[in-house]
Amino acid sequence: MNAALRQAVIEAHGRLERHTAGYLARRGIQASCAKGCFACCSAWVVVGLAEAEYLREALEAYQPEALARLEAEGRKRLARVARQKHRPDFPTRYFLENRPCPLLTPEGACSAHPYRPLACRGLLTNLSARYCAPGVVPALRGREKTAYTAQLKPWHGPEHYLKASWRLAERTAQKLWATEQQERGFTVIGELIGLIFLLGQRDFRAALQGGLEAVQHALEQRRLLGGAYGFWVG
Repeated sequence: MNAALRQAVIEAHGRLERHTAGYLARRGIQASCAKGCFACCSAWVVVGLAEAEYLREALEAYQPEALARLEAEGRKRLARVARQKHRPDFPTRYFLENRPCPLLTPEGACSAHPYRPLACRGLLTNLSARYCAPGVVPALRGREKTAYTAQLKPWHGPEHYLKASWRLAERTAQKLWATEQQERGFTVIGELIGLIFLLGQRDFRAALQGGLEAVQHALEQRRLLGGAYGFWVG
């Protein structure tokens, strides 16, 4: 990736971290997320092309084993997008399957933590990590559900996650996508692992050099464009 886009990603990550830290300090909220807490790493993560390029570069330089695991998984993710991108409940169904991110180490730590995307940085909670496991909150009943509900505050949502940090991450990502559109002429938005996998494919790299229409054609050939949860180019 070019230097301008790399710097834009670094600045976006730093800006989100600063704004989130400021918000937590003003509210007196202590996030409970920590190393070894990885239930949310089974979520379907969506990123823009620049963040995917940035993360792939870091993996190639510092974590080749993690990149190998990612590439083994990436082809499967793309096949699933092609088949199920029109399902409106797709992200929920996927999360409930509890398929951890291939970037997780056996100890449950993110092997690419300093380079993780905005979508991962914005997902925080101050409640017990046990609520983050796939399917736990919907399954709560009786006293357990009452105890959980009693802990929810106006700053939570959806469920027990901190809505401010999530919204900050979304807005920061949208600004980064706009920056990339200005710098590159387009961006690609799609699932994290699949997009990083694509960046290692010769035909997709050639399409990136060809511009917007070439990228659209390459994604159409793979049946990845469109649908509620397919890839988007613009």
